[in-house]
Parts: sequence; C-alpha cells; structure tokens
Amino acid sequence: MDLTRNLKQALSTGKVVFGQRETMGACSNGDARLVLVAANCPESFLSDIVDSHPSVPVHRVQMVNRQLGAACARPFSISALCIIDAGQSELMSLKHNI
Repeated sequence: MDLTRNLKQALSTGKVVFGQRETMGACSNGDARLVLVAANCPESFLSDIVDSHPSVPVHRVQMVNRQLGAACARPFSISALCIIDAGQSELMSLKHNI
C-alpha cells in the first residue's frame, strides 16, 4: 500500500485530525477508528493511548514526524494523527502494530 497516496486520499475524502492532544480527544470521544504515529513519536504518548484506549488500533509508520507531515501535505511535523473517517482510502486495512 502506498501510505502517502492513501493519506492524501483520506484527507480529501474523509476526516483526519492531527496532533497528540486532538488524537487523544478523538479516542476519548469514541470517534477514532485508527491512530497513526510517527516512528519517533514519544513512547509516553504511545503507552498512554494504548493503555487508555485498547479498542483503537494504533499503527506506527516508518516515517519520522517531519516525513509524516510532508506526506500529509502539511508544513509542520506530525507525530500522531487520527483517522475518524477514512473516506475512499485504504487506511483501515492497516493493523495494530505497537
């Protein structure tokens, strides 16, 4: 799967939120369907999200936060993002790998 292409597809046809606080909020509200984290995302955030929301799949991508921001066509680093609606992308086929 081409992750960059699918991220852009999800951004244009679905709903995605960026950042650790927004991701944690979406998980707390029950809106999160998938959490993507950068390779260099802080371990403290990973343990918090996995422990407090075990039903939400968390997938660590092979990109650091700068690359993940560029893949999402954003001019800033992204260490975590949450897929609320995948739209026409195939992102929901990603499995929990933490």
